[in-house]
Amino acid sequence: MPRTLLPKIPFVVFAVIEPALLYMAHRSGMNSPQEFFAGLVAEHPITAKEFPPQALGMTLQMANVMLLLALLALVACFSQDSFTVKTYLAAVALADYGHIYGAYKAVGDEYFWNVRGWNDVVIGHVGVSAVLNLFRLLTLAGAFGKIGNDGQGPVTAKKQR
Repeated sequence: MPRTLLPKIPFVVFAVIEPALLYMAHRSGMNSPQEFFAGLVAEHPITAKEFPPQALGMTLQMANVMLLLALLALVACFSQDSFTVKTYLAAVALADYGHIYGAYKAVGDEYFWNVRGWNDVVIGHVGVSAVLNLFRLLTLAGAFGKIGNDGQGPVTAKKQR
């Protein structure tokens, strides 16, 4: 097991799965910014003419934020300071609510609550964020084990003798 203060399941979720998903979102936004932008509210398709430079700029910046979050997740997951790990999880848990709320405001009440009708983009923005938020809160609550090592130094792959 790599050097981490996280229990095994949260480590896999936050150091492997979440950064991979964030990187895929980053690549999607960088490779197809108009599709990435329009995908959130698929019922209101936009044409290239309706995709102003401001939307392009915001979309590319959001894609860059996704890459930043992937890298920050890795830094936090491999941190040997339990305060850093816990603060990161708490901060991102709070940010999840803003992310979900933003998607809610964009798609509207009726579409938001019609989970069966969600497209892939809304599943990512809302569904995946909600699941990751639950994992963050459970991790902070100790449901998977303690974060840290009771002040005994960093957790390593092999115990030193």
